[in-house]
Amino acid sequence: MELTRPQLDLLERLQSALDGQAVQEFTYETEYLGYLPYGQYHWLAAAGQHLPSEILDGMLFSDLEALEKAGYLLRVSEWQNPEDDTHSKITFVLRSDDADVRRSV
Repeated sequence: MELTRPQLDLLERLQSALDGQAVQEFTYETEYLGYLPYGQYHWLAAAGQHLPSEILDGMLFSDLEALEKAGYLLRVSEWQNPEDDTHSKITFVLRSDDADVRRSV
């Protein structure tokens, strides 16, 4: 599968943000605050800390799905709030078992 330049940029930003962590794991979280002017929020977190918001610049969830389909990410868990379908948390692992994966960007 051919990745787009923005998807490759996202992969590079994720690799940089997770560099040096023993577990290359992060979560993609969404939540709707429920009132204006605040809307649907989404963010990335690793080791209990929010990752820099610049990682999300121009990112669509479909970009994470494309990285997963291409083998760069592994989805390890998914949670959906049963009382709020806009509140979810998906955990991914950055696959680093193949050194060529990291060098391809």
